[in-house]
Amino acid sequence: MTVADWIKSATTQLKAAEIPSAKLDAEVLLGHVLKKDRGWIIGHGDTPLEKSHLTELTRALKRRTNRTPLAYITHRKEFYGLDLYVDERVLCPRTETESAVEQIIKLAPANASVLDMGTGSGAIAIAIKKHRGDLDASGSEVSVEALAVAKKNADSILGKNAITLLESDLFDNITAQYDIVVANLPYVTKSFELLPEVAQEPDVALFGGDDDGLHLYRKFFEALPKHLASPGLVYIESDPWQQEELIKLAKRAGLEKQFEDYFILGFGRV
Repeated sequence: MTVADWIKSATTQLKAAEIPSAKLDAEVLLGHVLKKDRGWIIGHGDTPLEKSHLTELTRALKRRTNRTPLAYITHRKEFYGLDLYVDERVLCPRTETESAVEQIIKLAPANASVLDMGTGSGAIAIAIKKHRGDLDASGSEVSVEALAVAKKNADSILGKNAITLLESDLFDNITAQYDIVVANLPYVTKSFELLPEVAQEPDVALFGGDDDGLHLYRKFFEALPKHLASPGLVYIESDPWQQEELIKLAKRAGLEKQFEDYFILGFGRV
């Protein structure tokens, strides 16, 4: 079987599994197994595949047709221009989260301290530190398994000890104050109809309560004032329909809205 033959067969199977990006996913899987970029894959359609590669490709294709996220198969996810390692221990970083990173890179005062709460793969904290080396960036996470992934990424992209990683359930193990706090806490409710790929991501990174999904954000805003410097900035991610309630929670914590994107809200301390 050649490269082109496999792509054609895999694309057909992925389409049957109702995966919209079938051909692209087939090319990415093939590139992952062969350790070649997409340009090579496209330009070498007549190249025959080795038996060992076909065996590995069969396993990878089966996982993808079962709707395992592509990033969990390739262990790669791009975020704000960075190539992150991801696996089943962490949420796959979302493009919409980059909006918060962009705001912090642009607005953070020189040498400011930044806390990325619920850091997961470390995406936000690492991206901020990569583009603003003057900032003192930290990431906190309740999941020890996720912290191991964040450390792997931080060491690989930034070097050892470039950011501080803390195990903490919200602010429970945190005593410091920060100039900027960014939080991407779980905000999905059990009533959400999730995509099959999303349903395979860690529950601890997704679900924020049975009612409106804001259980953790209520606790976050209650504890936030003593951990936020004045002046200070806060950025949070949520579903748009939750933002009205989040703005009320922030106001009760002494914050005023300064930025609003589709998924991201930014606040300043009054």
